[in-house]
Amino acid sequence: MNRVCLTKMGKFVSMQSGGKVNRLPREHVSFKNAADYTEYLADCDFLEAGRLNTLKQNALNAGYKEDEIDVKWVTDEEWLFIQEANKPIPTYRDKRIQALPSIGDQLDMQYWDSVNGTTIWKDMITKLKNDIPKE
Repeated sequence: MNRVCLTKMGKFVSMQSGGKVNRLPREHVSFKNAADYTEYLADCDFLEAGRLNTLKQNALNAGYKEDEIDVKWVTDEEWLFIQEANKPIPTYRDKRIQALPSIGDQLDMQYWDSVNGTTIWKDMITKLKNDIPKE
């Protein structure tokens, strides 16, 4: 289990892994009676609430308002969904950088263009700018 803090709109704020208490069954030998087990469960709840509160306090210290955030336990599957939903959308700049050859390869293109009187590098840049226009 993971602890997450999200805005009410679902934007990711922070996450801490683990911290959920693996509760012992009532039949465990360390519990003499029902009252012992009830006290144990209350201690588990208190510990887990404290761990969630730490995450909440971190968000409040970062400038979020209490009514803007939601702090909760999520499963690994829910955490993967939150990560996917909060993945940044690449900008045109990100896309262009991804599509470009390395700086070394570009310099090599420019060198050979100057030696051979060609415009391979310039044509590549023009095509890239046309294929991935500014937004």
